[in-house]
Parts: sequence; C-alpha cells; structure tokens
Amino acid sequence: MRKKILTIAALATTLFIILGVSGCGKKSSSNNLPSAKSLITNNFNKGMKNGHFTTDIKSKELNENASLKGYFKDTSLINTDYSLTNKGKTQTESIWLTPDTMYLLLEQNKGKWIKTGASANNFDPEQVTRRFKPATFKSLNKAVAKSALVTVHTNTYQVAYSGTSSDVWKGIKNLIIDTLNTPGTQNMQVVQMINAGQPQNISVTYTFDKNTKALTSMTIKTNFTVNGSYDFNWNLKYDQLGQHADLAVPSDIQKNAADVSKQSK
Repeated sequence: MRKKILTIAALATTLFIILGVSGCGKKSSSNNLPSAKSLITNNFNKGMKNGHFTTDIKSKELNENASLKGYFKDTSLINTDYSLTNKGKTQTESIWLTPDTMYLLLEQNKGKWIKTGASANNFDPEQVTRRFKPATFKSLNKAVAKSALVTVHTNTYQVAYSGTSSDVWKGIKNLIIDTLNTPGTQNMQVVQMINAGQPQNISVTYTFDKNTKALTSMTIKTNFTVNGSYDFNWNLKYDQLGQHADLAVPSDIQKNAADVSKQSK
C-alpha cells in the first residue's frame, strides 16, 4: 500500500512539473514574443524594397523543371537567370534590365551579351513584377498571421506556418503560375492547371532580425497535385533583403554588349 501511495505521489509530482513548465513556457511566449501579425504587418513592406530571389517548380510526371533566380529593386526585376527543362531539353536565358535597355545572354549567342530597347521585350509586366510587389502578398500575409507560430533564435525571430489552408493556397497560386510560365508568355492551360491544384502541404517562413525587426528572408514551399495524376514541388525564396539598394547592370556588360536594335535598322 505504501508503495502504491508513493507511486501516485511521484506521478502527481511529475504531472505538476510538466504542467507547471508548460504553463510558464506558454505565458513567457505570449508576454515576451511579438505576434506574427505585428511582425509581418510592421515590417514586410519595408523588407521587400530590394533583394535576391530564387524560385523553381518540378514535376516528374511532366518531366519538367523551371527555375528563375536573380535580383530585384523597387518592385522591378533587375537581373534574372531563367532555365526551363522539358523532356530532357534545357533552355536558358540571362537578363539584366534598366528602364530603357534590356541586356540578354542567350544560348545561341555563344557567350556574348546583346542589348536592345527595353520596350522591345515581350514581357508581361504584371507577370514579371508582381512577385516583388508587397501588395501581392497582402492576402497571404493575413492568412498566415492567423495561425503562424513565432519562435525566437539567437539573432532572429521566425514566423512559420504549415498546413493546407485554402486562403494560403489562394495567396500563392499566381506566384506558382508565373514560375511555370516563361517570362514572356502566359499559357492559359497552365493557369487552369494550377487553379485546379490540390495542395498536399504548404509551408511559409518569415525571418526577422531580432534587434531591428527587419524582414531578412522569406521562404514559401508547397507540394500539390493536379487531377490526382500530376505531382508538383514548388519553392520561392527571398533573401539578402535590404542589401541591394545600389544594384545596377555590371559595367563590363554595358560596355561590351552588341546593340541589336541598331543592327536591325
């Protein structure tokens, strides 16, 4: 009987410790950590002024892999390297942009840059630039802030979401469409396919500097299925935020690029 009483007492003590630690931890988190909503609302727009980005989408069933990476400033694309692999064949492009000029490095040019007037390109401006506009993320940020978890690290706060919320999915669909299309085209079949997609998982992570609260990076990942037959893996990452305010076309490219607009006259 004494042994049974001791066992019950030990169990009660253990539960008290567990509940006490959990309770204190929860109280500490709510008192000491900023909320997901406050971090995102107060700092997201300021963080998206300039930076580096990478995005890619893969599908084994379609045997396709598209990727885009580069730099942006003030909602404008400044530099990008684009790659599309379809059924074993890969197409690549490198681009630098100014308001007046587009510099291109195409495979057929054998390593030589060319330049032409920026108005001559056939980019869909919205398709290219909306991934850098803070307003594009308004609904996504709002949906994530409702259920994201805030954790503190040595030098950062992280706001992380994981799930399959329809509101979060709605907030990233256009970004996925833009990744799968080439920079100059909008394929309506792609649009319909992504709109019919069913997310299996979505994860969104924002990283903020602990001292300044500045947004330093953002990562969005999702696995989704279309018609139960095609599986896709999509990733989008922004980093080096706030570090590229002076971004410009390299001087050697500006100096040596052949002007094809003059050659065509």
